[in-house]
Amino acid sequence: MQSYTRHQLKEDKFQEVTRGAIQQAQAHRQALILSGAVVLLVVIGAGAYGYWRNQQDVQASAAVGQAMNIYAAPIRPQGAPADPSQPSFTSAAERDKEAQKQFQAIADKYPHTDAGKNALYMAGVAALDAGAYSDAEARFKKAAAEGNKEVASLAKMGLASVYQSTNREQDAVNVYNELMKNPTTSVSKERVQFALAALYETKDPAQAKKIYDQLAADKSPAVAQLAKQRQTGSKQ
Repeated sequence: MQSYTRHQLKEDKFQEVTRGAIQQAQAHRQALILSGAVVLLVVIGAGAYGYWRNQQDVQASAAVGQAMNIYAAPIRPQGAPADPSQPSFTSAAERDKEAQKQFQAIADKYPHTDAGKNALYMAGVAALDAGAYSDAEARFKKAAAEGNKEVASLAKMGLASVYQSTNREQDAVNVYNELMKNPTTSVSKERVQFALAALYETKDPAQAKKIYDQLAADKSPAVAQLAKQRQTGSKQ
């Protein structure tokens, strides 16, 4: 009886351990399935998000192309009928207003795409062309903050133009100085120097001459030639 009891206890213990092992294996299997499902969802989600982002980029780029057609559309002569095959406008003001509207709509709809950020910058350009300086300033500031470094530097150049147009020359000078310290492919140091020299031509001719002299000594023949032409023109 005692032997049976010990044997029974061993069997009970074996069964208990076996049941525990099976339960652990099942739990482990469930955990593997669950973690595998999570990984799969992440992969699928990443793929879907990547596909969605790609589709957003494609759509935004196509929309920017259409808006650029508006921005570059011809001004038809007074009384001339519109050509249904291509956009045209009766005035530059009408065209700029429509272009600004188109670019802003793209920026609002596709804010996380590169094309959307480019559209935001172009909305600023169209507003600047239209003389809507407060709108241009707001869009350039946002594009400078949210765009990549190339778009940001272009937006800052636009912002400097707004400052010059609204008699805030020192603010423009500050922006130009910042850009010269951090040149980009889209806005080179030489480009900023030319803009700064043009600003100084009426305010501080001596400073303008100094900048043009520096540019005239540039190793690039094209830059040097343009600087000499600008310097000659500023004296007339």
